[in-house]
Amino acid sequence: MTRKEIIRILAMPVVWEVHITLLQKKFRQWAEQNAGPLRTLHITTEPMNRGLVNEQYIPDPSTGFGHESECAMGQVTVWESGQMEYEVVNIETEELILWKYIEQIQEDNPDFDKLLHVYFQVLQTGVNP
Repeated sequence: MTRKEIIRILAMPVVWEVHITLLQKKFRQWAEQNAGPLRTLHITTEPMNRGLVNEQYIPDPSTGFGHESECAMGQVTVWESGQMEYEVVNIETEELILWKYIEQIQEDNPDFDKLLHVYFQVLQTGVNP
């Protein structure tokens, strides 16, 4: 997949459905609130496209956001079931430099700053620590 194709996919608009869980809502609010501060670090934030799908018919709906810096791009997805996944790709090499899957977010009020600290560190540097 080329950089242009990745950017096009990450830039697609998203349609928010009415059916959204509390965890998804907290994640979406956190992501939207952090978009401004991330811009100061030269990281853009875009909601991931879920198309015109009515999520009430999806067994485990998700909410996702894509991010891009000068050297890397990534995405974070949180599912209704409490699972989370994130990944970062180096733009120049197209190499997957970070991938993490969390089976279950345990906290009622998850600390997304803490959960995604390494993700944003790799996104800024383009290398896995």
